[in-house]
Amino acid sequence: MSTTWVALVRGINVGRAKRITMLDLRTMLESLGYKEVRTHGQSGNAIFSSGQRNAEALEQEISSRIRTHFRMDAAVLLRTATEFAGVVDANPFVTHGAPSSELHFAFLSAEPAAAKAAGVDREAFKPDEFAFGKRVVYVRLPNGIMASTLPDWERTLGVRATQRNWNTTTRLRDLIR
Repeated sequence: MSTTWVALVRGINVGRAKRITMLDLRTMLESLGYKEVRTHGQSGNAIFSSGQRNAEALEQEISSRIRTHFRMDAAVLLRTATEFAGVVDANPFVTHGAPSSELHFAFLSAEPAAAKAAGVDREAFKPDEFAFGKRVVYVRLPNGIMASTLPDWERTLGVRATQRNWNTTTRLRDLIR
């Protein structure tokens, strides 16, 4: 039985460095034996099916192939289609009526230590807001991403992170439904 996965490749196609076309990414994923490979946008968002059910093994396999094939390091975070849709649908800021243009998701490689998450002072980052979910930080940026004062989630929480905006995540969710 096959599992549908959403892959979030961190740090590619940002600026002039670390360029990978989505055609090349799709071809590389297909060369690993993954099926029904699709990409969205230009920043390393892919959907594919695989008989492999171990996310960590898949993340390592894809990262390793990117390293050998494209000669660059890129972290890969995976969620099953069900997990991904659940994360998007559980955004607490949507229920509070926040405009979608203000909403972002910081996907995490693992659950952060409770003490590290609890140690982030919410008041220090106002008007920006955040809430923790399962391996995700829901982010609301009323003044936009460039004006954000939120911390670097990787350094603060001690886990890998990659951020996506509302439009990208909801489009990926819609593609897997």
